[in-house]
Amino acid sequence: MANSDLAAVEPLHPILAEGVKARRARPAFPDIGPEAAKRLFEEMQANPEGLPAVAEVEALTVAGAEGALEARLYRPDTQALPPLVVYFHGGGFVVGSFATHDRNARRIVNAAGALVVSINYRLAPEHPFPAGPLDASAAVADLAARAEALGADPARIFVAGDSAGATLAIAAALSGRDGRGPVLAGLIAFYPVTDMTTIGAGVSYEAFGDGSVGLSEADMIWFRDLYAPDPADWNDPRCSPLTAELAELGELPPTLVITAAYDVLAEDGALLAARLRSAEVATTYLHVEGVNHGFIGAPNPPPATLSTYEAVADWMKSLG
Repeated sequence: MANSDLAAVEPLHPILAEGVKARRARPAFPDIGPEAAKRLFEEMQANPEGLPAVAEVEALTVAGAEGALEARLYRPDTQALPPLVVYFHGGGFVVGSFATHDRNARRIVNAAGALVVSINYRLAPEHPFPAGPLDASAAVADLAARAEALGADPARIFVAGDSAGATLAIAAALSGRDGRGPVLAGLIAFYPVTDMTTIGAGVSYEAFGDGSVGLSEADMIWFRDLYAPDPADWNDPRCSPLTAELAELGELPPTLVITAAYDVLAEDGALLAARLRSAEVATTYLHVEGVNHGFIGAPNPPPATLSTYEAVADWMKSLG
């Protein structure tokens, strides 16, 4: 896809524009430090009204790289053996939890009829790279081994995530290539971070880096420098999937990449989709107009949010 194809066509939906306005009225994360940012993000996302209902929600413990991790399991209302989706929340590798991304998990459950497990992986700066990717890989391997016991179809295991969580989902899928991990049915990446070495460069950063539509260049630099303070790590494929060799990427399962028109990460996702196709990975790319970074978790979702989840469900079903 040519970079010019990323130019926004539809205006940002008014519901999402109001959300940007509210966010800009709060302190910027880089101005208050990571501890305060973690608390603020949890407060910002705490909106229990109108949560989609699911059949059951339960606490779960899963394996991490250096100990147990908290997780939350969501069951669909179905008698069939559902697919399992292992979900990693966004938050720049620094903020967020399964609580902040509760809506995302519930919407996947209802759209796809899937059993979803959302993971609280270790966060920076207390646990910098590669703690996140190592936790993601360990959690996916653990849940794949337990899929049938949890009531899911062990032949239909998906990894998914949004933003930083999408990057971790990709890292988990990469770690399982060449038979070294569970066989995955697919990978779902909502607006992933794919190249730490180019933050601030490219058409998407040029258009939206000032933060006028949400996530800013300053936010991204702050997140990156807390998560991967050593620039030598930025070229590690677990940190920047675009740096992986084609042969390495070619072992990935069928992949769905979703980007938002008003997002500094739009080009990241577009470039990943193009590189996956060059690696002969079965790749579906969906660029969503009129939305910004984080749109899939909007409390009062515009139509594009729910239609995106429907597209995810259709894609999953197309894989069998």
